[in-house]
Parts: sequence; structure tokens; C-alpha cells
Amino acid sequence: MRLADRLHQTRFASSANEAMLNVLVTASWLSGEISQSLSEHGLTMAQYNALRILRGSHPERLTCTAVGERLLDRTPDVTRLLDRLERAGLAERVRAEHDRRVVHVGITPQGLRLLGAAQPAMADLETRLAAIATPDEFATLSALLERLREAEATVSAGAAAAGAAPAGTAAR
Repeated sequence: MRLADRLHQTRFASSANEAMLNVLVTASWLSGEISQSLSEHGLTMAQYNALRILRGSHPERLTCTAVGERLLDRTPDVTRLLDRLERAGLAERVRAEHDRRVVHVGITPQGLRLLGAAQPAMADLETRLAAIATPDEFATLSALLERLREAEATVSAGAAAAGAAPAGTAAR
């Protein structure tokens, strides 16, 4: 569905405004699709993301900070996310012997099995998405989105100078 039809809006303030709204609407739709695929396995997107990060470093463990830095959605509450994974038996934390303030986290065999069980649903979603555009079109889309993210510092600095909260943060 076209953005104009979805929003019942025929004009946009600028092409940048239209693109921004397109990214937001598409991200919301894609998040919903991913959430639906993962819900069959009792996982949220954040939990799935954290488990994939932990699987990527397995058998090595990561610090909680390293997990937080790699999350797709920069949540300030990494500790609570890891608490839920640990309670479910999907991850385990160990204090570092050299510094008790440092906590390392790793994925458990149960976490690995759950990721394996969720993988077919995620692969199916990716296959359905791959049918929408050509590899070159996806490469162009990725390049444009990366260019937008590279400009994050400039956009955030402009918002801060104007008195707004920087991107990715809430106004206080």
C-alpha cells in the first residue's frame, strides 16, 4: 500500500518528510511481522536479538555492556532483558573473577535450541521479503538507510541545538 493511501494524505511537507514517514510505517509493519513469527516460540524481538548476539559469540561470553552495544534497539534496560532470559533458562551470567563488577553472559543449550526452533519462521519471513525486490534493489535500500544512520550525529546535533531531545532519547 502506498504511504499516501495508508495515511490518507496526498501532500507531504517535503520528500525527506515523506521518506521519514515511509521508514517509520515500514519499520512498524516489519516489527509486527517479526513479532508474530517469534511469538509462536514465546520470544520477543529484543529477546531474539539478544540470543542471536549471544549465539554469535558462543562459546565465549560477552559482557552485559557488549550485548547492549550490539542490540538493534538500544534499550537502556539491558539488565532486565538479560534477567528474563536467565529466568527462562536461555542465558546464564557469571561474575568475572578479576573484577566482580563485570558480568559475563552466555547462551545456554536451551537458548540455542529455542533459536534453532525459531529459525524456520524467521527464514520464511526473509524468503517472503526477498520476493518483493531484487538483490540490487535491497542493496540500494540498505545503502540509503546506512547513509541516513551515518548522518545521525549531524541530525542529533541539530535537534540538540534547537532544544529538542537527541534522536533515540526521550525528552525530559
